[in-house]
Amino acid sequence: MVAGEIVVLVVDDQPEVRTLARVVLEVSGHPVRVVEAPDGPAAVAAAQRERPDLAVVDQVMPGPDGLSVVSDLVALHPGLPVALCSAGVDGRLTSRGAPHGVRWLLPKHELVRLPELLDEITES
Repeated sequence: MVAGEIVVLVVDDQPEVRTLARVVLEVSGHPVRVVEAPDGPAAVAAAQRERPDLAVVDQVMPGPDGLSVVSDLVALHPGLPVALCSAGVDGRLTSRGAPHGVRWLLPKHELVRLPELLDEITES
């Protein structure tokens, strides 16, 4: 259960997607601080400086793919709740994501559901 300010790490190579996620999270009604990263190496560096309560990671980015980034983040912070985002979510991605620590698969067009994830991590 997360109490107080919720730190959310948003990892996506598209600035407009990071901005959308930030806005959705900031108006969620939860006390949230969003940390943004454009790629895997920046995400790992941010996770070393911060202690994220939730990571929202794009599946397809230049450099390491989302599953590799998730593995690195979970290695730094075991048990970190992770949502993997993709333009298209299919069954193969679902089965491949779980061993890496992915709790949710979220199509990018459903980023408005991010507050539901905040609800889950604050209630569990």
